[in-house]
Parts: sequence; C-alpha cells; structure tokens
Amino acid sequence: MASTPQPPPVTVTTPDGQTLRGQVHERRQVRNGWLYRVGIVLWHAPDPDHPEPGEYVAWMPATHITPVAGADYSAVPTTRLPQDIPPPAPPLRPPDPATAWSVERERSPYTETTARTVVHRSDCPTARPGPAIGTKAEARNAMAQPGARGCAVCGTDQSLAPQGPAAVTRRGPSC
Repeated sequence: MASTPQPPPVTVTTPDGQTLRGQVHERRQVRNGWLYRVGIVLWHAPDPDHPEPGEYVAWMPATHITPVAGADYSAVPTTRLPQDIPPPAPPLRPPDPATAWSVERERSPYTETTARTVVHRSDCPTARPGPAIGTKAEARNAMAQPGARGCAVCGTDQSLAPQGPAAVTRRGPSC
C-alpha cells in the first residue's frame, strides 16, 4: 500500500504577527493574486480531559505564506484562472433622475370609485396609461393625496417620499 506524500512545509504569519510552521495542501489563483490552503497542527480537545493534536486548515493569502528553503512545491495541486476571464461587471449606478411622472388611478373592483392612486416614473415598465405630470412638485402633490403611494418598481416610493420634519409621524404614546 503506497503512502500519501507529506504536503510541503511553509512558514505562516498570523494576522497578529506570530509565525507558525504549516503545510501547503493546495493553491489557487484569484484575480488579485494567490490563495494557499494551509494546515497548521494545533491542540484541540473534543474531550476536555484529553487534548490532542489536530490540524486546522484554512485558505490564506500569499502575503502571509513564506516558502521553506529546500522544500519542493511542484506536487502541490494548483488551480489557475482561465486565460479568457470575462471583464468585471460594470459598477451599479443609480438610475438617471426622472424628468416626468404619471399617475395611475386604480379602480375598485366593486365600485366605480378610485381605490388608490399610484405615482410612477414616466419610463416605469409597470405603469398603466394615466395623466402625465411634468414637475417633481406636482408628483409630490399627487403622492400627498389620501390613499396615494409610490411605485416600488421604479422607485418613486423612495424618491418622492415626504422628507424633512413634516414627514415624521408619531405612532403611539411618546416615552
């Protein structure tokens, strides 16, 4: 029966500056360098009365790993990034500010009265046809009507929400 070769040794610098001897089990290339899967033998006690040595294994950045002179690292399993790495996704940016809004008046299914009013951006994909509003002040006035709300899809529930001290409402007794 063939024995498994012993992983090569390395010196590990812990985050608090200590240096320990460990073993490299694997290495992996990442976008900004290399990570090493290193094992360090420490004491652990599954039974509090009988501590025993046990290996702690974790991925560590290359900046905390120092090779040991004379050690052969050629057998360490290595995973490299593919050469055709897709470019990183563009950063998320907030939508352009709205320049027009629309008002959707939802009808009650039981009566012909308006059940509630929804204010949308003019480019909202969920908006149904409704009267157009050209200024932010008019959109805020439409939101101030009883039963009105902003659309969560296009963000008018946040962008047209009342702001300032007048927007604060107390609920229940104050302490």
